[in-house]
Amino acid sequence: MGGVILLALLGWRRMGAAWRAYGAVLKPVTAAVLAFILVDVGSKFYFHTPWDVVDNPSRALLAVLACWVVLSQAPRPEWLWRGLIVGLFCALLIVAGQRYLGGQLRPSAFIQAIAFANMVAALGLISFARPGDTMREHVMAWISVICAALILMLNGTRGAMLAMLVTLFPLLLVRYRRFSLRMFVISFAAVAVLAVGSYLAPHSPVTERVDQVVEDIHQFTLGNVETSIGARLKIWHIGMAYAAEHPLTGVGIGQFARILHESSFCQQVDSLACVLEHAHNDMVEAASTVGIPGLLALLGLFLVPAELFRRSLVASRQSGSTQGVSLSGAGLGVVMASLICGLTQVTMAHQANVVFYAGVTGVLLGLSAIEARRGTGQRR
Repeated sequence: MGGVILLALLGWRRMGAAWRAYGAVLKPVTAAVLAFILVDVGSKFYFHTPWDVVDNPSRALLAVLACWVVLSQAPRPEWLWRGLIVGLFCALLIVAGQRYLGGQLRPSAFIQAIAFANMVAALGLISFARPGDTMREHVMAWISVICAALILMLNGTRGAMLAMLVTLFPLLLVRYRRFSLRMFVISFAAVAVLAVGSYLAPHSPVTERVDQVVEDIHQFTLGNVETSIGARLKIWHIGMAYAAEHPLTGVGIGQFARILHESSFCQQVDSLACVLEHAHNDMVEAASTVGIPGLLALLGLFLVPAELFRRSLVASRQSGSTQGVSLSGAGLGVVMASLICGLTQVTMAHQANVVFYAGVTGVLLGLSAIEARRGTGQRR
């Protein structure tokens, strides 16, 4: 974040021109981010909670700043694709070393395990959307995804693995622009092999984690909530019940633990679900802590960029800009994967997640907007 601020200060003379030229992108993003922050700040004042509860939400401003700097500096997107595959390979070496040499059960390259997994899933998808229809580019794209899948297997975060595999399917339309039934079948089979292989591989952490999900759900149907999945399902029920009773305000930003402690269930039972600090679900967390306004503001952080990426994708396709299509498709992939990851965790609870999502989204929005305009200008 400091680097982006430094670039903004060094290139301040071009910032004004960039705002005027790309207001159609910058203004909606700014509005979405400010709405998200203002709702959270309003909740902080209404419930008199400490200032630190708005620390993570305030970092969403990086999306605006990163996009603005990229639009003013117009960097070459080629370096993005070149660096991604190297970064993923190096990350694989690090987590493999942590797992097999350091004995760590959830290796995460010195970052919180879930936050790290979310980043890996997003970076794998961005790299998969790289431009180029040559065999070399297709191989590089699949190598990136395989590296990301191996990292996630070693890391053991189920939500991130699911998010990456599910999002790969729509990104096939970006990866293979001249799509055919034969290519669809081959690509579908490749993703299926990736998913099944991660489960059947000897000593794969994925096997244990998936089997645990099945067993946890079975235990929950028998009334046992003292499991990882059972606790999540129980706190989602408690959280949504509270949101239904307080739809406009919730309990206050950052105060989800209060809902659990004050619930009749936790007052009667000493349960694993009652010691959690957040809802393990972005939507439940927002609805129960900052109400419907907060939920809508949170959705705006995802849906506004998604719409802007969609517009850039359409413009780039019409102009024939392969670079623009890849950048826009990558942005849509990041948004979709982030939404899926947020179904089983609170991504906004981790500072690294907020900064990463905001920064990557801002960079891709800026690059895709530049390519879309460049392609339109060439067409004219």
